[in-house]
This record gives sequence, structure tokens and C-alpha cells, in this order.
Amino acid sequence: MRGARRDVTARELLVLVAGACLGSVIMSWPLVFHLGQDIPKDLGDPLAESWQLAWGGHALAHQPLHLFQSNQFWPFDDTLAFSDALVGYAPAGLFGSGPHAAVFRYDLVFMLAYALAFVGAYLLARELGLGWGGAAVAGAAFAFAPFRLEQDGHMQVISSGGIPLALALGVRGYRLRRPGWVIAGSAVAAWQLSIGFSLGLPFAYLLAAAGVVGAIVWFRSSRPPLDRGLLVATVAGALLFAAAGFALSRPYLRVADAHPAARRTPAVVEGYSGPPWVFLVAPEESLVWGGATGSLRDGVSNVPEKTLFPGLAIVVLAIAGLTSSAYSRGLRRGLGAGVVAVSILALGFRAGGGLLWPYRLVYEILPGWQAIRVPGRLVTFSSLGLALLAGAGAERAIAAAAGRRFRAGTSRGAATPSARRLVWAGPAVAAALALAIVVEGRGLPFDPF
Repeated sequence: MRGARRDVTARELLVLVAGACLGSVIMSWPLVFHLGQDIPKDLGDPLAESWQLAWGGHALAHQPLHLFQSNQFWPFDDTLAFSDALVGYAPAGLFGSGPHAAVFRYDLVFMLAYALAFVGAYLLARELGLGWGGAAVAGAAFAFAPFRLEQDGHMQVISSGGIPLALALGVRGYRLRRPGWVIAGSAVAAWQLSIGFSLGLPFAYLLAAAGVVGAIVWFRSSRPPLDRGLLVATVAGALLFAAAGFALSRPYLRVADAHPAARRTPAVVEGYSGPPWVFLVAPEESLVWGGATGSLRDGVSNVPEKTLFPGLAIVVLAIAGLTSSAYSRGLRRGLGAGVVAVSILALGFRAGGGLLWPYRLVYEILPGWQAIRVPGRLVTFSSLGLALLAGAGAERAIAAAAGRRFRAGTSRGAATPSARRLVWAGPAVAAALALAIVVEGRGLPFDPF
């Protein structure tokens, strides 16, 4: 299956966007009927974040050079940097005013964040060689993994669609030797960074690691001649991303200097770290697994950050994907190793455990990492790896379904009723696998506030 056509047509893209939006509406049902009236999850962070979106629009219109000097926590400076600032959503705040518009805007962005996660993972899977069926499973696995239910109150965490989308655009640019796509990928990466550093900082290090790996591969490949256009686009994109990171980091660095408590001590990080079995703990809202994992959930503190269950269907498909021919052996191994490594990091550390804990090394060595409070949010990245592997596993099942048609002695062009029915075997398998993932990721019916 590695030779699958990777070019996404305009028709496929249109169906993808429509399907992603429909899926987001269904998974947040019946929020679509309460836009501007109710808010998902709870009345804690979502209300504060709805204000942040409104403030972003106000600042763009009235004080664009002082966006972080918000009208909260007076008389302190740079108060928007007291949390992830959601700067990337600021343009949405230009439309409408008042409390109703603020809640309506938040509800709409909430649903669009899930749709973008589906679209980004789908396009990345397609660029890596999957057909539309496997890519759809990958999109569902990334956007609707069960652990996300507990993060519905954190816009900066559920807004992760820019990560796979930026990677997809970059891969497309290098595959087709089109510098414009590389620049577009860098722009999307910068936008993802502007949402917040909770995911933006690890994403920056992921991109840096990818660059190092690419350089090593190039060097070991006898250093073939580089495409000048791609080289210029790569440097320009890196500078664009770095400039965005520098500009966004300035207010946070000033806050850290003025308020030393902004740096998370080892004891604070330990409080949000967990044992390996937190990957068996599903959010209480999970229709399928919430009740079944209740006893495990009762045994942890800071529950919202320690319900890291990735989904049974996703894990099974990902294991199958490790042996699928949909990806090259190197890519499968890389994704598998990445999932394991990030999952270990997501467990955090014990404050007295020394540097033997991998996350403690990251915490001590990498600049900026001490501002990150919750290690478990790194599962966003391991979830993407699992989703891509799950898509490969689904591709294997789809191919097997199509193969049964030929073993039955039916040619591709046969017109018999049985042949026409078997034509739908592959799409039916893809739909069934995506449905299994969606069912596991569905939460309890939306309880409006």
C-alpha cells in the first residue's frame, strides 16, 4: 500500500472539511443548539478563555502593540501572559461584542478546534502515503481520542490541529519540491505556537529534532545536492517560526522575572505526574470507559490531568500498523519509538527521584521547560503518533477486505451483484473502524451551563 496516491483533490478536501465539521458537531452534541447561551465542560477555564478571545479582538483594534497589557490583575503588567494567551484566535474577537458574543465565539472556536484536529491528522496521513480510508481513521483517532474529553475545558490543549497540519504542509513541500508549501507549513506552525506554549514549546523542540534527524539523514546519504529553493524556504520558515517564538516569549519572560513563582518547582510538577497505569484511566465523561475505570480514577489526585487513556480501538489498530506496509519500516519504527518515548515523558517525575527520570532531564536541561506544569499534556504528541499508526493498521484491514474479493475469483470490473456489493467492503471496513474510535471517544451528552 506504500504506493497509494497522495494527492488530495479539491473534491476530497471539500468532503474532508464538511465531514470534519459534522463530526465535531456530533461529538459535542447538542452544543450547536446552544451557541452563545451555554459553554462546554464547566464554568472554570472556559469562561476565562472566552474573555481572552474577546480581549484579543479588542487589543487588535485598539492597542495592537500592547496586546499583553490586558485589563485584568491590575496593576500588574503583561497580565495576558499569566496563562496561555490564545493569541492565534485574537482575530475572531474582532467580530461581535458583549457577553453573548464572547460565549458564542468560544463555542464556535471549540467545535472548529476539533474539526481542525481531524483535518490536520487526515492530511498528514495522506501525505505519508495512506489512502482516504486509513487517513479518515487517523483523523478520528487524533481528534476524538478518549483522553481529550477531560481537556475540553482547556482551549490551549484541544487546539492541536495546527501540529499535524503544519507537518503535512511541510512534508508536501519537500515531497513535491515546492518551497511555497514549506513556507505555509512554517506559518501554520507559528500560528500553533501563538495559541500557547503548553503545546507550542514541545512542538518547537519536535521541529528542531526533526531538523536534526533530517540533517543526519542527508549527511549519511553522501550529502546529495540540495534544492536551492527548498533550502531558502527552510531557512525562511525557520526564521519566521523563531521570530514568532521570540516575540511571543518576551512578555512571558518579563512575567517570569517579575513573578519567580511562575517557574514550576519540581514539587509542583510532581503533583501533576502519575504512575504508568494513568494510561488506563479514562475521563468520567467517557460513555464507554468512564464507569469501567472509575476505581482507578479515584486513586489519583489532579484527576483532569491524569486521565490519559488513549482508546482501545486506537491502540489495537496502532499495533497492527507497526507491521503494515502502508509506511516504510523506518517510519513505522520512528513512530513507534516516538509514541513510547513521549508516553514515558508524559508520566513526569518524582521530585526526589533524581535525574534518572527522563522528564526530569528535560525539565532541567531544555530552556523554557520549567514553565510547563503538566507533563501529561504531552500525550497530544503520542496521540498523533498512535493515530498515524492506527491509520496504517486500518489500511491493512481495508486492503485485506479488498483482497477477499479477488480470492473469491471476482475481477475488479465484474458486474455481478455480489461483486458490486464487495466493492464497498473496503469503505465499509474504514467506516466501521472510524465508528469504533468515535464511539470510544464520545462523552456523556452535553450538560449545558
